[in-house]
Amino acid sequence: MVFNKLYFNMTDNLKTIDKYSWWKILPRWILGAGEIGLSVFLIISFHEILGLFFSAYWVLSLFVFLPLLRCTKCYYYGKRCNTAWGLFAGFAFSAGEQVFFQAGYGLTMLLWPLRILPFGIGILKLINGFSFNPDGLFGIYVAIIILHRLYYRTACCPTCYQKGICPVYNPQVLSQDKIIQQ
Repeated sequence: MVFNKLYFNMTDNLKTIDKYSWWKILPRWILGAGEIGLSVFLIISFHEILGLFFSAYWVLSLFVFLPLLRCTKCYYYGKRCNTAWGLFAGFAFSAGEQVFFQAGYGLTMLLWPLRILPFGIGILKLINGFSFNPDGLFGIYVAIIILHRLYYRTACCPTCYQKGICPVYNPQVLSQDKIIQQ
């Protein structure tokens, strides 16, 4: 709690930016590709057919669920956000109303299996005994998720236009009565 207050106080006065540089976007893509690749590998090493369905679910989530649930209602719709996904959403989907940016956040539960399943299988494999493949890769997968989150929370979120109402930057906004941006 103290860390959150200190973190928010330090970054609240940073100027927001209208479009992110490719140098801030590239690390997100690299870390995201590592997360996706390792999660798919962990699932395929457990069960090949499940791994194929999991891969298809990643594609569906990245190219349909995420843009429809978040990007179409974001300030960065049609712009270069910290993942450049706003550009894709602007090309592929019609704009939603920005006032509903937080309203669909609960629907992102559709994306939870993308992390829950690899974590569950990784822990299950650890219980059965440690080996580098896939247990060491599971450790690398967990480290990539942590590094990815630290990167965007420190390098991208503080300058984001949406930070005041974004549950990723400030989970406490979900508990506030006003969840629609005016």
